[in-house]
Amino acid sequence: MLENTSFAFVANLLDVQCNLPFNVIENCYFQKANSIQIAQIKKYLSDSGYLYGLSKFNLSPYELVYIEDLSKPTQKSFKSQQLEEDWKYYILTFNGNNSIIYDLSLAANLAKVELEFGLQFIRHPESEGFGILKNPIHSFNYFHEMNTNSFLTEPAEYIDEKILQDIGSIYSNYKQLDETRYPDIKQAIQMLEDLKHIPNHSKFKVLGLFTIIEFLITHKPIDTGDSIIRQVTTKIPLLSKRFSEELDYSKFFGNTPQNTIWKKLYAYRSNIAHGGQSDFAKELSVLKDDLTVKKFLKLAVKMLLQHSLIEPQLYTDLREC
Repeated sequence: MLENTSFAFVANLLDVQCNLPFNVIENCYFQKANSIQIAQIKKYLSDSGYLYGLSKFNLSPYELVYIEDLSKPTQKSFKSQQLEEDWKYYILTFNGNNSIIYDLSLAANLAKVELEFGLQFIRHPESEGFGILKNPIHSFNYFHEMNTNSFLTEPAEYIDEKILQDIGSIYSNYKQLDETRYPDIKQAIQMLEDLKHIPNHSKFKVLGLFTIIEFLITHKPIDTGDSIIRQVTTKIPLLSKRFSEELDYSKFFGNTPQNTIWKKLYAYRSNIAHGGQSDFAKELSVLKDDLTVKKFLKLAVKMLLQHSLIEPQLYTDLREC
């Protein structure tokens, strides 16, 4: 385990169920922050104002759990409870510059749990101090979502040894990708990272996820029988059979046929692109709601990108079909 070295603060609220420290990639460990690192993180979070709005709980959300207040049966409300010293400040320690963490963040974007590294403390041995690297837009969007979304009612993200191993494996596949032969795959992975600049509630995020799918597996239609919808609805089911886990439509949309789901998804996409109103009560009822659509599209994009790192030539060939 690396001590007294550079580290990245993991902004997620996590339920960690594995022994720590955990070696994610060479010389990079996922672990709990020590008291000095926690002080540095807390100072920056306080100075930045990112947690403004959470201050009504008096402490950082990494130091609390929120439980339902049963003393108010007529309304659903929550109260905070301190975690004593079992705070949830987690970090990744690493050597060198921030390029390692940046590439690891790209890999984590494709994993089941997307670890958010919005804040990095880079050690300068010559000065015995730290420089802080941050992505203000990403961090603001992430903490704003934490503040405005139902983080009180949603459980902390579960993370175990397998999830951390998967992040390491995706990172390894990403680093082994031949960028000269397969530049489009790297570009698509970067596009997913770039979507973090867009607030999660924005409909542009939906358009961005569609764009990545189309960029990966489709070509410009040649005639009316070669539409983007036809290409997506025929290619994704074929690719899904080659994923490590098949894309589970029923988890999101019940027993609705896949072709119907994609046609409805593209109807929703068209509504967004052309300013139409989306009726989830009638026309788009099988899609349930905007959040369900986003979660499904994000999963589909992740699985496509993960698989593209394993069989990159297949995706080059598919774009020509």
